[in-house]
Amino acid sequence: MPPFYELAVARFVHAGPSPSSPSSTPQDFSHWAITVTFSSASGSLLYQIIGTHADYSLAAPASITLSLPSSAESSPSSESIPHQTSHDSEGILLGFHYAAKAPIGYVDADILPTLHATLTMIPVVHGDPTWGSRDWVLAGVNELKKVEGFFVEKQVCEQWISDKLGET
Repeated sequence: MPPFYELAVARFVHAGPSPSSPSSTPQDFSHWAITVTFSSASGSLLYQIIGTHADYSLAAPASITLSLPSSAESSPSSESIPHQTSHDSEGILLGFHYAAKAPIGYVDADILPTLHATLTMIPVVHGDPTWGSRDWVLAGVNELKKVEGFFVEKQVCEQWISDKLGET
């Protein structure tokens, strides 16, 4: 029997102070991604969109270790940098750091390549400032629920994920 890996939604938050705009929402300063966790020692595979509403694109999968930053840690990814389309050497968007993870299910190791194929088929919307990483992740989660070999919990929905990620 092949091993199973954890599927999760990871939340990254803007590292700098959040601008206080009346039209700003918490999701304006957070970034969602889909992860497959192999083990705490070997890390995770990160799938995410990058860019802005004008030029979103699917980033190449990145191998990362999801760990909370220490307050004493100082790296380029923890400085206050405006939202950019590039990412650091770990695959995390510049200006963001890992904040939380919500496990949503499991994937059979034998069909792991299907994950990439499924997520590349998720439409990326351009020109809509209300659409972003959260929408792409939710569409991806819904597609993974339909693929044999991916075991996504039935209760997983936007509100459930937001609650698990500690968003208000």
